[in-house]
Amino acid sequence: MQKRTIIKRIKSIIEKHETFSIGEVDGAEGICVNGMGNFVALAEYFNGTTIEVNVYDADSFSSDPIDDYELTYEELDKDILEQILFVAELFETDQEKTLKRCAS
Repeated sequence: MQKRTIIKRIKSIIEKHETFSIGEVDGAEGICVNGMGNFVALAEYFNGTTIEVNVYDADSFSSDPIDDYELTYEELDKDILEQILFVAELFETDQEKTLKRCAS
């Protein structure tokens, strides 16, 4: 799948079901965008135009990020986009199951 097609699919899921965070998807973990030394940058929040990346100190026992920044989908490598698409599709499946349960 081409990078442009992956981005289009991610954005269509978000447009249909809303923005979401990694914590809303069962079994999903932050997607590593970058790492340097003891620091790791994880994509954890997704909206229709950008992703929020939280930076953590891997040696710290704190679960709080030490910094954050945003990236556009177009700035990401294809393999990271594929991981985001996988999580977005899990989110979409969860949302559709919830809608079906509510309709019953």
